[in-house]
Amino acid sequence: MNSTKSTTIGALYLLPFFIFFTLISTPFFQAENASPTQQNSSLLQQIMLSLSYFSAFILLIKQPGVISETLKKSLPLNILFFLMLISAFWSSMPIKVILSVIHNTGITFITLCMSLVLIKDKEKFFKYLLIALFIYITATIIVSLFFPSIGLMTSANKYDTSLIGRWKGLTTHPNSLGSICLFTSWVTLSSYFYTKQTKFIKFLAIVTLTANLYCLYKANSMTSLLLSIALIFGIGWFTYLGKSSGGIKALKILLAIFCFFTICAFLYMMHPEYLSEKYFFYAIGRDSSLSGRERLWQMGFRGFAEKPLLGWSYDSLVSFLTKYHMGFGTLHNGYLDLLVRGGLVSIFFFSILLIQLFDLLIKQTTQNKSNYVFILALIITVLAHNMTESTLLTNTSLIWLMFLMGYFYSLMFNNQKI
Repeated sequence: MNSTKSTTIGALYLLPFFIFFTLISTPFFQAENASPTQQNSSLLQQIMLSLSYFSAFILLIKQPGVISETLKKSLPLNILFFLMLISAFWSSMPIKVILSVIHNTGITFITLCMSLVLIKDKEKFFKYLLIALFIYITATIIVSLFFPSIGLMTSANKYDTSLIGRWKGLTTHPNSLGSICLFTSWVTLSSYFYTKQTKFIKFLAIVTLTANLYCLYKANSMTSLLLSIALIFGIGWFTYLGKSSGGIKALKILLAIFCFFTICAFLYMMHPEYLSEKYFFYAIGRDSSLSGRERLWQMGFRGFAEKPLLGWSYDSLVSFLTKYHMGFGTLHNGYLDLLVRGGLVSIFFFSILLIQLFDLLIKQTTQNKSNYVFILALIITVLAHNMTESTLLTNTSLIWLMFLMGYFYSLMFNNQKI
């Protein structure tokens, strides 16, 4: 990855992502009301995905050594992809497994391109993403307000009636809009706090974040909304601490802990019901079963107990669903989903991958680089999101793409020869 032999890394390297994003964020390329296990049926979708993956691959070829050197250092991920591939031998639908391998390979190429831009020109990376997401969020609000037949879930949609009235915007489902909004939250906050952009771009970041939170509220995608709020406080807090010396920083941390426990104690004395489990679920508009997720998780554990070592196969749960008819194409927990699809072996290597990733992030902190904060925030957000959603090692998930980008950025950053 020597800069003297490679071509300039510019905004063109974000093109594969924008093609990919256009595909997953609009219904024009997807079968109507498609579930995650049905989204590979559209011919136009496959053409667009192929264009995205192939363009990323061509761009990477122009950077000698990027693919080979980076993949050599990502051994745990390579093993997971290999486990995915060989699971075709015990799958009831091997073609689904092959498609999963192709999609994950393609997303790897896209995230490598994105990571190169992020390392080479952080300002340009966030600027272009911010402008694109501002346009998308604005379009979502316009469509949802003025064209409710398109932007809102209605009785015509083949979903649970509890979803009726929630915003889905330009996507096919409120949770899909929630994932895009969560990504937007990360981009806007990183643009505002960790770049040297103009005042106009900073203002645009605030406007986009505000509109984004409104979309999340109307979509009622609670996981993404709570994580977006956590991102605001988390990134803001790290920025606040970063401006202080060691002694003052420790004092601020102690003061924050004291204030937190003081507020909790005050609430407990005045309104103890506010700190109860029942009130928490009432406040977020959910029940204690997390909208039926508890039943799915019980079914998932039964499936895991039946095939604990290598799982049921990476075929979008098709093999699992042939026996367990749960009415959903996901278990709504990424770790349980991975356990069911890939068994203990896959969980083991994913754990090794996480250990490697956090070791890379720790190394970034020792180099006094503030960039680790927005990458750490990205990784933690994805991991927390998978407590109630399933996006790990999935085919065309924006959340999984976010994770891979953080992973490859950390690999490249700590082994820079660019």
